[in-house]
Amino acid sequence: MFHVGSYAVGLPLVVSVGTALCALVVALVALAMAVKDRRRMSRLLVGKADSNLEDNVAAVFEQSLKWKQVQAEVEAISEQQRNCLSRTGLVRFNPFDDTGADLSFSLAILSDQRDGVVLTSLWGRDEVRIYAKPIRGGTCNYPLSPEERQAVDLAKSRRVP
Repeated sequence: MFHVGSYAVGLPLVVSVGTALCALVVALVALAMAVKDRRRMSRLLVGKADSNLEDNVAAVFEQSLKWKQVQAEVEAISEQQRNCLSRTGLVRFNPFDDTGADLSFSLAILSDQRDGVVLTSLWGRDEVRIYAKPIRGGTCNYPLSPEERQAVDLAKSRRVP
């Protein structure tokens, strides 16, 4: 038994008071930490120009959705571009001995899959003839002249930027 002043105090009471004091100190520390965290959270949630974290997160989410949509559109355009006529080959030549200039030509226009057309214009003194032959996969079902074959080979190797 302990004596505090004129009072006699038992051990259980001393332990109870000590525990209560420890609990009070822990509660005060927890309260101080909660106030500090509340200030931090308040600064985080209330941003500049009347925006808050929720608005900022929503805006970022909308931007990411738009970015995904843009990526999908770019992929679709890239796929369409493979089917566009983007490869060309031009060969000028003189098919007739009695003309003096290379006014005739073969022009091959192909896609990345090597599909397209070869156009040949034969210029003569009295007339001009134009022929078109389809190209599928880099080959033609019709016989190609050496100039047409050369134009197709050029188109296969060159892509228009």
